[in-house]
Amino acid sequence: MYKVAVLMSSYNGEDFILQQIDSILNQRNVKVQIYIRDDGSTDRTLKIIERFKDNVTLFRDENAGLKNSFGSLIWDKNIKADFYAFSDQDDVWDEDKLLTAVSVLSEYDGVGMYASNQRVVDANLNFIKPLYGSENNDLPFPEYKNFEDCFLHCNYFGNTIVLNEDAMMVIRSYRPPSMIVQHDTWVSIIVYMFGTIVFDSTMHSSYRQHRKNAVGGLVGPSSILKKVNTVINKQPVYARLANLLIKGYQKQIRINDLKWLHIVSKLPQKTAKIQLLFDKNVKDKSIYKTLVLKVLIVFSKF
Repeated sequence: MYKVAVLMSSYNGEDFILQQIDSILNQRNVKVQIYIRDDGSTDRTLKIIERFKDNVTLFRDENAGLKNSFGSLIWDKNIKADFYAFSDQDDVWDEDKLLTAVSVLSEYDGVGMYASNQRVVDANLNFIKPLYGSENNDLPFPEYKNFEDCFLHCNYFGNTIVLNEDAMMVIRSYRPPSMIVQHDTWVSIIVYMFGTIVFDSTMHSSYRQHRKNAVGGLVGPSSILKKVNTVINKQPVYARLANLLIKGYQKQIRINDLKWLHIVSKLPQKTAKIQLLFDKNVKDKSIYKTLVLKVLIVFSKF
């Protein structure tokens, strides 16, 4: 029976964390150990977690934010397993979620990652829609044509991700000074560069949307003013991300991908902007979204 380490960051999650932990411990035909780093909760979250002390390893710490909280777990080399999964604190997993993932990954050699679709539900677990789909209000399925596409638009949700041991070994070989992107984006890009990502279009979990979501908010209205405000206040991240990937993995990155990362890393230099503006791989799913990308490059918000 495969051993799976489930990594979770908790913060004031008293409303739903009990149900999430129960659903993880009810996984079929895998041996599960949960590792939770609490990010400074002030409610009853810690007392709830302590009920599961036989199956949960709890790390109490000060508030570091979601990115760095997960980072602490990822790079804790004392956490060892055959496979590694990420978990939110407020979802509910189907009983076959981990078994499905490890069954798929066990068929692959080398660096591997599994991700899947999931049900978007409300606070009471009432179905709203699939996360990924072909309808206008669904996210497009995460299919990437090349490295540039994955780097710019990587959209695998962390609470569906499972990594094999080879993947975790590569990820742990370099720890960035701080996490400038979410953990799921970081690990997905690395696996895309060096291994295989398998996406399962079937749904194996319920992704709960509620007023306290740390990440999510998929079902609320999004006004034009809000979108404009997001663009105006956007902090440039791609150059920093490119620099970190070069620093950590330049000896292993494919030559063409490395050349492109070097261009991105030179932003906001004018020559880098010009190269990216005319790069046919710097695009999005629609003409409008591609134009937004180009505008971000021009105004150093990329």
